[in-house]
Amino acid sequence: MAIRKAPARVEIRPLAEDEIPILEQHLHSGPANRHRQRYLFQKDGDGQCLVVWYGGLPVGHGVISWIGAPDEPMASQLKDCPDIEDLFVMPRFRSQGVGAQLLAALEDLARQRGHSRVGLGVALDNPRARTLYERSGYRKTDFGEYTHYVYRIDDLGTARPTTETCIYMIKDLE
Repeated sequence: MAIRKAPARVEIRPLAEDEIPILEQHLHSGPANRHRQRYLFQKDGDGQCLVVWYGGLPVGHGVISWIGAPDEPMASQLKDCPDIEDLFVMPRFRSQGVGAQLLAALEDLARQRGHSRVGLGVALDNPRARTLYERSGYRKTDFGEYTHYVYRIDDLGTARPTTETCIYMIKDLE
């Protein structure tokens, strides 16, 4: 019988401007100033960035875009469907329910704005994330595979642009 860890007790809240330096220091998840860009995106009303905190330190983040999916064919074919992007949890906090809590918080934001569904892309080489999404009620769409441009952090901590092959998934929020 597998022993499952209890969900980590974390706090999830919107990104605040004064927290940007600590996120830049502890969550290297893309190009420089990424968290400031997310804050401005949030401030402009185009989406919301949620940060996961544990013991005063950020351990994850996720973004919901009210604009929708950035990639085709979803961008032109999915109207009024917010897009969850850049869901990330530090490796030490994975498999403890943190990702599921963050995903649920992002979905709640969509419900509060009156949306009936939400979508997200997942890389084919990330079966762990896909399992989380399927367990949370997401289903694969018929859009097929597409290429998404992302940044990966190398061993020296530098963000490098690359591509990943993804599929798109949708969840009905009823």
